[in-house]
Amino acid sequence: MAGILATGSAPAMAQNVGTCNNAEKLGKTQLKVSQQFGRILVEITRPSSVGRKVEIDYGDESYVGQFDRDSKTRIGFALIAAKNDIDIRIVETPTISCKIDVPEFSKLYRVVMRWRDPVQVDLHVIEPGASIGDVGDVSPGRPNTNLSEGLGQLDVISGSPADGATSETSYVIHDNAVIPQGSIFDFRAEYVTRGMKPALPYCDDGALASPPIDLIIVDRGKVTTSFLNTNRLHCGTAIAENRRLMVLRP
Repeated sequence: MAGILATGSAPAMAQNVGTCNNAEKLGKTQLKVSQQFGRILVEITRPSSVGRKVEIDYGDESYVGQFDRDSKTRIGFALIAAKNDIDIRIVETPTISCKIDVPEFSKLYRVVMRWRDPVQVDLHVIEPGASIGDVGDVSPGRPNTNLSEGLGQLDVISGSPADGATSETSYVIHDNAVIPQGSIFDFRAEYVTRGMKPALPYCDDGALASPPIDLIIVDRGKVTTSFLNTNRLHCGTAIAENRRLMVLRP
């Protein structure tokens, strides 16, 4: 079962905490819900729960995680509205409903790539003036989490989703005022699971040859969503390096 890995954010702003109901019914379960720069982080500690599942519903999306060997789990994902509601479901515990606001929502520039098929897809954000593979190509291999290079960072990096769940990777610039006027971003996706020489079901007419993707852009409080598919390639044919990253056109 794959969850969402939320990576570090720059400590420039205090996290604000969500308001949750049914908290008094959690017993020994500890719950913290917070957000920073539009990324929500749900942290749960529940004794004797190793391997048990946690599900979080956010609109039409479902994020799934598991308690680790210390009976803890952390699930992070991007919020795409200024005011948000989530439902947290833990086995043998009443559903916890939380409200969380993003006060800085109108200042953010955020790109979210979401998918639901059981595959790994990596997001590359090519910042204005940058080239693929150089500084400014922000990707899971170079997330720029300390903001030491370029404009923004990846603050959510996902793996292959659990059955029926959502996975996503998200890039954020904390203050869109730093983006030079007239700048153009380039978005690319690497379909990691199919490898460099695809075989069924990841090619031709296979069920996972062209998984659908949502590309969501938040800019100055405006949210736009594009529904895309990865390119469909032939089985057994090696992928040329210049076709490894597919252009995403919002």
